[in-house]
Amino acid sequence: MEEASKAVGQLRAAVPRIDGLWNHLPITGVPAVGLMFAGGWNNIADTWSDCAEILLTVLKDDGELLVTVAKNYRAANHDAEAATDQLRH
Repeated sequence: MEEASKAVGQLRAAVPRIDGLWNHLPITGVPAVGLMFAGGWNNIADTWSDCAEILLTVLKDDGELLVTVAKNYRAANHDAEAATDQLRH
Protein backbone atom coordinates (compact mmCIF):
# COMPACT_ATOMS: atom_id res chain seq x y z
CA MET A 1 0.00 0.00 0.00
CA GLU A 2 2.97 2.27 0.55
CA GLU A 3 3.86 2.14 -3.14
CA ALA A 4 0.25 2.80 -4.13
CA SER A 5 -0.02 5.81 -1.85
CA LYS A 6 3.29 7.13 -3.18
CA ALA A 7 2.05 6.77 -6.78
CA VAL A 8 -1.24 8.52 -5.97
CA GLY A 9 0.68 11.32 -4.27
CA GLN A 10 2.87 11.75 -7.35
CA LEU A 11 -0.17 11.80 -9.64
CA ARG A 12 -1.89 14.34 -7.41
CA ALA A 13 1.17 16.59 -7.50
CA ALA A 14 1.34 16.32 -11.30
CA VAL A 15 -2.27 17.39 -11.99
CA PRO A 16 -2.00 20.07 -14.68
CA ARG A 17 -3.69 23.40 -14.07
CA ILE A 18 -4.06 26.40 -16.33
CA ASP A 19 -2.82 29.33 -14.28
CA GLY A 20 -0.99 32.53 -14.91
CA LEU A 21 -2.07 35.18 -17.35
CA TRP A 22 -5.41 33.62 -18.28
CA ASN A 23 -7.32 36.14 -16.15
CA HIS A 24 -5.77 39.02 -18.12
CA LEU A 25 -6.44 37.68 -21.61
CA PRO A 26 -9.70 39.59 -22.22
CA ILE A 27 -7.77 42.83 -21.63
CA THR A 28 -5.31 41.88 -24.38
CA GLY A 29 -8.07 41.13 -26.87
CA VAL A 30 -8.20 37.35 -26.53
CA PRO A 31 -11.83 36.15 -26.34
CA ALA A 32 -13.24 35.28 -22.93
CA VAL A 33 -14.09 31.79 -24.25
CA GLY A 34 -10.56 30.83 -23.28
CA LEU A 35 -11.38 31.72 -19.69
CA MET A 36 -14.35 29.36 -19.74
CA PHE A 37 -12.14 26.56 -21.03
CA ALA A 38 -9.46 27.29 -18.44
CA GLY A 39 -12.06 27.43 -15.66
CA GLY A 40 -13.60 24.13 -16.70
CA TRP A 41 -10.20 22.51 -16.99
CA ASN A 42 -9.19 23.76 -13.55
CA ASN A 43 -12.47 22.49 -12.03
CA ILE A 44 -11.71 19.02 -13.37
CA ALA A 45 -8.12 19.25 -12.14
CA ASP A 46 -9.27 20.37 -8.68
CA THR A 47 -11.80 17.54 -8.48
CA TRP A 48 -9.14 15.00 -9.44
CA SER A 49 -6.74 16.48 -6.90
CA ASP A 50 -9.36 16.33 -4.14
CA CYS A 51 -10.22 12.71 -4.98
CA ALA A 52 -6.55 11.77 -5.06
CA GLU A 53 -6.11 13.37 -1.63
CA ILE A 54 -8.96 11.24 -0.24
CA LEU A 55 -7.51 8.08 -1.80
CA LEU A 56 -4.05 8.97 -0.49
CA THR A 57 -5.42 9.36 3.04
CA VAL A 58 -7.27 6.04 2.83
CA LEU A 59 -4.21 4.22 1.53
CA LYS A 60 -1.96 5.66 4.22
CA ASP A 61 -4.34 5.34 7.18
CA ASP A 62 -6.30 2.19 6.30
CA GLY A 63 -4.06 0.32 3.88
CA GLU A 64 -3.69 -2.77 6.06
CA LEU A 65 -7.44 -2.83 6.72
CA LEU A 66 -8.07 -2.76 2.97
CA VAL A 67 -5.80 -5.77 2.50
CA THR A 68 -7.61 -7.66 5.27
CA VAL A 69 -11.02 -6.82 3.82
CA ALA A 70 -9.90 -7.98 0.36
CA LYS A 71 -8.65 -11.28 1.78
CA ASN A 72 -11.91 -11.82 3.69
CA TYR A 73 -13.96 -11.01 0.58
CA ARG A 74 -11.91 -13.39 -1.55
CA ALA A 75 -12.29 -16.18 1.01
CA ALA A 76 -16.05 -15.59 1.33
CA ASN A 77 -16.46 -15.51 -2.43
CA HIS A 78 -14.53 -18.78 -2.78
CA ASP A 79 -16.69 -20.42 -0.11
CA ALA A 80 -19.87 -19.14 -1.77
CA GLU A 81 -18.79 -20.54 -5.14
CA ALA A 82 -18.03 -23.90 -3.53
CA ALA A 83 -21.45 -23.95 -1.85
CA THR A 84 -23.16 -23.03 -5.12
CA ASP A 85 -21.32 -25.80 -6.95
CA GLN A 86 -22.33 -28.25 -4.25
CA LEU A 87 -26.00 -27.27 -4.58
CA ARG A 88 -25.93 -27.70 -8.35
CA HIS A 89 -24.65 -31.25 -8.18
